[in-house]
Amino acid sequence: MSTVISSIVQPTTLIHGVKTVTTAGTEVALTTSKNLKSGVTVKALQSNTGIIYVGLNPVTSLTGFQLTASESVFIEIHNSSLIYIDSSVNGEGVSYIGS
Repeated sequence: MSTVISSIVQPTTLIHGVKTVTTAGTEVALTTSKNLKSGVTVKALQSNTGIIYVGLNPVTSLTGFQLTASESVFIEIHNSSLIYIDSSVNGEGVSYIGS
């Protein structure tokens, strides 16, 4: 028996911003608590010279999903505050947009 999707609830809110890691090797939460219906796209800043590490807490250079400058990843998740980033270079970061 197959399942038929008859409708999809469209998100009614949008979140976006920029987050940087002040001190390389020190993870930071992407946002404060923001509920999502769809998920969030995280994109390494074009000006980055190092690697951004993305993942759940704790995220490190050994455990994180790696992004170089201008690379992005879509993460299907219900709350953006669960996502953490770290950087290999001080002051580098990501932009994000989600719904």
